[in-house]
Amino acid sequence: MKTMKRMNKWIVLSVAACSAITAGCKDDEENYLVRETDTIQFSSNLASSQRITLRCSGAWRSVIPDDAQWLSTTPSEGVGTGEFEWITVSATHNRSAERTATIYLECGGVQYPITVTQADGKIIYGAPTVEGNLIEQEASSARLCFTYSNAYGDETVTAKCSLGGDCAGLSVADATFELANGGATLALDITGTPTQPGYATFAVSVEGEPIGEVRAKVYSADEMPVEGLPVAWEFCHGKGTADDKAALQERQPGWTASEHTLNADTGSGTITLVEAAGKTSAALNSWGYNDGHAYVKGLYVDDYWLLTVPVKYLTAGKTVNCTGSIGGSGSSAGFFLIEYSADGQTWYPAAGARTGQFNETEVTYHIRAYDSYDYEGDGTGYFSYDFPVEVDVTSGTLYVRYRVCANVRVTANNTITTGGGGSTRLKGTFSISVIE
Repeated sequence: MKTMKRMNKWIVLSVAACSAITAGCKDDEENYLVRETDTIQFSSNLASSQRITLRCSGAWRSVIPDDAQWLSTTPSEGVGTGEFEWITVSATHNRSAERTATIYLECGGVQYPITVTQADGKIIYGAPTVEGNLIEQEASSARLCFTYSNAYGDETVTAKCSLGGDCAGLSVADATFELANGGATLALDITGTPTQPGYATFAVSVEGEPIGEVRAKVYSADEMPVEGLPVAWEFCHGKGTADDKAALQERQPGWTASEHTLNADTGSGTITLVEAAGKTSAALNSWGYNDGHAYVKGLYVDDYWLLTVPVKYLTAGKTVNCTGSIGGSGSSAGFFLIEYSADGQTWYPAAGARTGQFNETEVTYHIRAYDSYDYEGDGTGYFSYDFPVEVDVTSGTLYVRYRVCANVRVTANNTITTGGGGSTRLKGTFSISVIE
């Protein structure tokens, strides 16, 4: 009985050992083949490889059907000794949709399948977007941008665009691109000048296949936020020290140079002085930095401080604020009118001017200068005016001037000295801004 039990136990173990060889086991004892897996998944469309183990007794080879020529094995054949060995299954770069094929490992006349799947390899294009603004009557610098991925890096493609909607004046030329490995962003230039506000549409195709359409607003100039404002010049708000004077001189060296220019501390702009044509009094003179202020002597009727500021989209109806403070000695010019221009030739008065009687003269003015070092408050020369502009600033430059509008001194009891006049000074913060 014990002998019979031992024999039964041996038979069970033998059956189990044979079962472990799996479907790759051949019935004859000389040839068998066991592979690690019968499915391989390549998650990338790029050329890829995977190694699997192989255990074989006898000669073997790989069989690649005609529909699986994108696959290969290394090695492609061999003679197994029953020991584990490596075999590499490789796929070429996939340039089309996801693909699947079956290859075989053949041993002893039996073929063992391995089914291989590789990820979609078509180039993927993102939907187009518009980079930059399209603005009525302004030459376009906008672009149509779209991304791509899954490229191998040796492809050349042509992109085209069809325009629709409010696209009058615009065009997009065909473009040919050499793609980089992986992906990147491509761009088509939108050229021309839109002639009307509204919405333009751009339908983009690559190699004849549509990739998407984008709708972009064409703005009118008055819809755009004003560029170039605010702008500001900084001077001492009170009577500055010697250090304040030195700091202003270092920051504004052009004030006492031949150009007599004050550059904006915030934004871009300049302040200069312009003398009236046919002026009968002494010329401007004595530019200086006293007390941390910008000083000059010799202002007379129709001379003016000129503020020149590069701007865009400042259209009629938008409101501007001008702020500052003008002081001076008792014999200097006492009253100034604020005017603005789109071209530096035709001037418009700012709203808000007041009228008063000074030295038996009726004076219309915005700014009354005082012999005061303080910046803001009654009797300091401080001013702040909001006013709508009446014209489009199409030249790209806003001109604002503070013009001496009356032959009346700061003291308001005499005329301006024609022999040269007293000193006039800019103090505190001079600024121009737009009121939203």
